[in-house]
Parts: sequence; structure tokens; C-alpha cells
Amino acid sequence: MFLAEGREHLQELNLAVVRIEETPDDRQTVDEIFRIAHSLKGMSATMGFAGMAALTHEMEDVFELLRQRKHGLQRAEIDVCLECLDALEAAVDAIETGGAEEITPEPLIERLRALIRDDHESPEESAPPSALDPPTDLSEMAQGRRVVQIAVTLRADVDMPSVRAYMVLAAVAKLGETLACVPSPADVDTFVGRDVIAWVVSENTDGELHSAAVGVPDVATCEVTEAVADAAVDGVEESDAVAASAATPASKPDNTNRPHHGSSTVRVDAERLDQLMHAMGELVLNRTQVEVLATQADVPGLQQAIQGLTRTSHALQSMVMQVRMIPVEAVLLRFPRLVRDLSVKLSKQVELELIGKDTELDRSVVDSLGDPLVHLIRNSLDHGLEPPADRIAAGKPPTGTLTIAARHAGGSIAITVKDDGRGIDPARVAAVAVDRGLITREQAQLIDMRGAIELLFAPGFSTAAEVGALSGRGVGMDAVREKIRELGGEVTVTSVQGEGTVNEIRLPLTLAIMSALLVEAGARPFGIPLQRVERTMRLDDHPVRSVAGRKMLVLKDEALPLRRAVDVFGAAAGTAADAEAPDTHVVIVRGVEGSIALSVSKLIGQRELVTRPLPPNVAQKAAVSGAAVLSNGDIVLLADCDALTLNTHPALSAGERPTLAAAV
Repeated sequence: MFLAEGREHLQELNLAVVRIEETPDDRQTVDEIFRIAHSLKGMSATMGFAGMAALTHEMEDVFELLRQRKHGLQRAEIDVCLECLDALEAAVDAIETGGAEEITPEPLIERLRALIRDDHESPEESAPPSALDPPTDLSEMAQGRRVVQIAVTLRADVDMPSVRAYMVLAAVAKLGETLACVPSPADVDTFVGRDVIAWVVSENTDGELHSAAVGVPDVATCEVTEAVADAAVDGVEESDAVAASAATPASKPDNTNRPHHGSSTVRVDAERLDQLMHAMGELVLNRTQVEVLATQADVPGLQQAIQGLTRTSHALQSMVMQVRMIPVEAVLLRFPRLVRDLSVKLSKQVELELIGKDTELDRSVVDSLGDPLVHLIRNSLDHGLEPPADRIAAGKPPTGTLTIAARHAGGSIAITVKDDGRGIDPARVAAVAVDRGLITREQAQLIDMRGAIELLFAPGFSTAAEVGALSGRGVGMDAVREKIRELGGEVTVTSVQGEGTVNEIRLPLTLAIMSALLVEAGARPFGIPLQRVERTMRLDDHPVRSVAGRKMLVLKDEALPLRRAVDVFGAAAGTAADAEAPDTHVVIVRGVEGSIALSVSKLIGQRELVTRPLPPNVAQKAAVSGAAVLSNGDIVLLADCDALTLNTHPALSAGERPTLAAAV
């Protein structure tokens, strides 16, 4: 629980610190920063991680400057705070792997103290807190009953004042009805003071009330006095501090007994969710087998029972799928900090827009999505967006815009990384490719925007003039494509020179259950992801021509390469005799390099398949990405649509087309 909540707090702090750098006068964010830092300090101290607790304690002093200043923190101060957050994240990682925090806070603590010493401002001294006087309408609320005022002061070194305040209020609430209190039930979660006061209607003695309050840890003093006897109290001035609590008095004892609601969520180990999904897949297969057997048995009432089982299992399957879905916000929230750091290093002005953070995606997909998006963002900032002077010269505003958007697109999710930078220059990309030996000068003459984009995915390719901390080593876009293909998705790049570039990643909503079109090739069933199927047709309805030694299916508006499924899948498609079965239908499949026509001997229909990954040594050598078990027990292989379309081009022959390393 500490590891999970600690990471959440650190992510929230990263976002809040970046946000306060942009809008220093955002008091709500200032309060949020202080509250999160205080909670993280208390958690660390409770778990015995002294280094983390000491560092967060010093960070609190710096964050206190935010409350005293009107212009917030300077960039140097923000940089130190972000370095501290990085150190805390490393400590949390070390705790998870080895059980020890492995942090040396002293250098960072000294830098934080230097910031405070160097702060030459003289903030306005806050007035001493006014006495916590009872509400003016306390007598009216008492309705003639005896009201006792319980004033508690917490110790000066209390680590978790909000928790202790809650415990004090809960303890005295058990002995009577709380009419009003400071902090109020709504404010107790963010309470950071030391004085806690409650006005309680109680028949218990003052000694019993005193014992209940001082029984709470970290209570320094407690004073119990009678606030209302039998007559109203007049002439009491209401202080500003009590006005808030009097405006929302706890008129019902239940509201004060529970000043904050319990969590409505439960943390579950991710491995258990995977096991649950696998068990759900087996249940679906068993249900289908039972349905088949039920059609062969003449048992009264069996069909009705099977229908009930089907409805229940469908509902359970839907619920299990929803349990695995989490908002893509979990990965997007790390990028404001990344964009801020990169823009500082590159001396560029960038405005980040995050759209569709609530879009839900399978947990396993979200976990694997971070690194590809980091590559795309770094490319956009380093290569796409121009420096402010260049943007002004091009008639653009000095601040560039980077947009990261997530949306549902049918049965898949689309995530785009878009910038309004210089775009891709095909001539420059081709020249660099020639210099690096990826293509010849003759091939470079054929490079258009599409060819230039494909070159960007070649391993070892980079347009950076020299190797730097961000780019130049030729590792990036090829890694993005490889990772997205492992997830069963595709990545596309479109660009308009001088206007910007759009990178789009399309992924299945879940990796566990896939909608697929079942086809037959060589008397064996194969599955094609439904989101990659553009259309199906009869083979005899369209002419087939030979172009440069390759078969092409001629359609009304285009000509597509035609490949037989038995040739694509090889031995997996059955024996030589099975391969002689004539192909009757064609499936138009969309892949990374456009579309192809895949001829099959039979269309079986659409199915929901519970997928399983193949061993790595198999997946790398075949045009298949996974497997599933059908209701009759047969195993069906799932086609890798990107592998099907690689090295296939509708216009150029194999000899004319540039041979790219990324496509080998």
C-alpha cells in the first residue's frame, strides 16, 4: 500500500509543481502541493524510511514559500524540487526491489536549505490565530441541553495532524453529539494545524471526556469546559476561523462520527487479474462445449438452463473485462513533467495539451504504452518543433503546441502525438539515408513523403547531426514500431512540410479477447483481427493480373498485391494436398505498408477469441501474432497483419523499390 500510494503522491506532486510553475497564483494548487508533501512525509516516517521523511520535511519548508509569495518559485527552485522528486521516486523503486530506500538526502537537503536562506523577501507575518470561540448560534443548536467545549492542542512535532485531529473528533463523538468542530468534517483531511476544538452535547463527566481526548497519540494538552448550561450565551463575537465551521455544523452525529468516507476501491495484484482473465477464457470455452452437447441431448429444461448459464457467463465476462480496464490517464500524467524538462534543455517554448485522459484501455496495454509514447514525444520536441526564433521567422507563434489525444475508434483505441512544427522534409531524409548507406542515390530519387516516413523507422536512422542526450543514436522509431506490433497494434505517421507531424498509435482495447474473422486456408482455420479487415469479396468477381512477376488483384479504384493464405502461413496451413484446395474468397487486410489481398478457401465467420501469446522464437519467424482455442478444441493461429504487408508495394517491383532495413 505504501508503494502504490507513494507513487501516486509523487506523480501528483510532479504535475502540481509543473502546474504551479506556469500559474504561480493558483492557490488551490499551492494547498494541494503542501497537503501531498505532508502526507508523503507522514507515510515515510510511519514506515520507518527516515531518508525520505527527512527530504520531504525539508521540501515542506520550500513549499511553505509558495504560501508566502505571490509570484511562486523561480525556475532554479523548481529544478531542485523536481530533482528531489526524482530522488524520492528512485527510493520507492529501491524499496520495491530490495526493501531499503537507498537514498542519500543530505546534498539535496542542503540545496533546499540554501533556497530558504537565499530567500530575501520579507513575507508578511501572519497574525496570531484568534481564539476559537463558540458559534453564536450554539445555544440554539443545544436546545436547552448541556454543551461541553473540548479544546485539544497537538504536539509541535506531530507528523500527521489531520489523522490525529480525526482521531480526537471521533473519540469525543463516541461520548455525545458533536454540534460543531474545528477543523470541520469537510476540512479534516487537509488539516495542518495543532488546535482541535469540539462542542459536544454529552452526559458524560468532564473527566471521561478528558480521558477520551488525551488517549489519542500526539495530544499535548486538553481542556474541558462547559460552553452552554441552561441559558443562551450572549455577546460572543464570532471569529473568522469558526465561521466556516459554524456555516456547516454537524447537526447529525453520524456526519461527525465519520468525517471522511472510506475508500470505495480495493487494490488487487495485477497477476491475480491476469489469472482471473485466463480462468474466464476457459469458462467461455467450456460453456461453448456445453452448448454444443446440449443441442445433441433431449433433456427437458436443459436448454433453458443453458440459456441462463450463457447470460450469466456473458455478464461475468463483461465485468472481468471492465475490471482490467483503466484510464489512459495513468500513462499520460507522466508527460507534463517530461515535456517541461525537455523544453528547458532544448530552449524551446512548448504548450502541452492532453485530451481524452478518461479513455479506458486494458491494463496490460497501458503498462506497455509508456516507452513508445516517450519516443514520439522526444522526436516531436527535438526534431519537430522549431526554436522560437525560427517559428517567428516562419510566421508562427513562438510557443509550439504538442497535443497528446486518446480516443476510441471502433474496437480499438487511437492515441495521437501531434505537433505544429516544421514537418518532415523528404529530400533531407533521403539525403541522410544515402549518407548512412541505407539506400542508393538512384533510390533516393524515388523517395516521397511516404518513403521518407518509412525510412524514419529504419534501425540506425537518425536525422540528428550529432549524438546528444536526446537523439542521434538511431534508436527510437524502430523500437516504437516493434513494441506496438507486439501489442497487436500499428503506428502511422503523417506529415505536412512546414505545418507539423501527426503520429498515431492504434491498439486493441484489450489483449485478452479479440474480435476476429475466421477463415480457412489449407483445411486449417486462421483468425484475422477484425479491426484490420477492410472488406471481403469473392475472388471470381475481380480480375487478377501479373505485374512485374507478382499477382495483383484489380479493383475498381486500385490494384492490390494478391497473396495466398496457404503460402503466407506455410506448413501451418496443412499438407501439400490441403494446399491444392482452390481459393474462393479474398480478404482485404490493412497493414503497416498499406493493404493487401489475401485469398482463402473459405470464410467461416466472426468470433470472439480468447487469445494467448506465442513463444518469442515462433512469433519472430511466422506471420502470426498469437493463438486461440475454438469451442471444438481446435487451435486457431492469429495473423500478424503488419508482417503480411511488409515488403509489398502496389506500384514498384521488388527490384525498383528501396530496400529498407526496417522492413527486412
